[in-house]
Amino acid sequence: MRARFERYSEKASALQHDPTYDQRGRSKLHEARQGLGTLRRANEGERKPLLKILLMAYGRTGKRRHELMLPLMPKGDSPAGKTILNTSSRSLTEAMKYGSQEQTATPVSSGRGPGAAQVNQGAWSAYVPDFTPQMRALLESTIQSPPPHLTRPVLRRLQPRIEEHNAWHRPMPLVRVKTQTKAWYAGVLERTHPPLPRTEWKRLFDLATGRKREAFIPRRTPAGLARQSALEMAVMYGKTSPRLAFGNREAHRLIPRYMRHLWSQVFAQCPVMEWDCKILGWKVGWGEQALLDNASLGGKQFPSTPDVTVSNRNA
Repeated sequence: MRARFERYSEKASALQHDPTYDQRGRSKLHEARQGLGTLRRANEGERKPLLKILLMAYGRTGKRRHELMLPLMPKGDSPAGKTILNTSSRSLTEAMKYGSQEQTATPVSSGRGPGAAQVNQGAWSAYVPDFTPQMRALLESTIQSPPPHLTRPVLRRLQPRIEEHNAWHRPMPLVRVKTQTKAWYAGVLERTHPPLPRTEWKRLFDLATGRKREAFIPRRTPAGLARQSALEMAVMYGKTSPRLAFGNREAHRLIPRYMRHLWSQVFAQCPVMEWDCKILGWKVGWGEQALLDNASLGGKQFPSTPDVTVSNRNA
């Protein structure tokens, strides 16, 4: 949060004469206060803010998710790839539409793109980049073993389903076919859970199963006077704050059992990928399956380094 404000302050001198400068500054300040409030409630042990922070930290949402997605994308260092992923989840579809205008995986030599029937049969790479072997293996594994849909919708298929005829029973115009193909591609990316690095995945597994414990820094007791009552706050400030007057009723002690439950929720959505030299393919493993295997074995015989055994696909 501090780094974001420092980067924004560098542009302040150039934007001072912009008519929307003050409004944007107030918007950013409000956004920062909301983020600070989320961090404060997470430190108090409130479940939803704490889970939100953990999901962002392990790349299930937010900027880090896009960073983990970049190695899976075709030509991730291209302007199109950066445009697709360097954005918020809410604007991912719009970024995908813009990025695909700059680069496509398979240019159409005849000058006329495939129709809806051809796209449904697999010729969609004329409009959007094709999936890399890593991405295809991850998506197929997601369909076979769908993780808990805590942060994003379930991926059900890899092929687009575009209507072949419009309302007048005529062949669907190619412009609409192209637009719908890009929307389908953006939806697939939106439903993708990027894999964690192997070492980070193992550490999260140990935290979720209680083999390791996170060392938390004790919270500092705020200095000052005793907590004011609701009546005193109303007399002094003209209004009262239920949270300050009565405390945070959603707060929870960060005991190991409470944290293991949160770690498990995050870990269940985290895949890991490895290249298998024997089968010459990618192997994908999911945290949810690792937790089930660990529970079935009583948490004792399961190895500290779980094997990745969910699926494999050739590159």
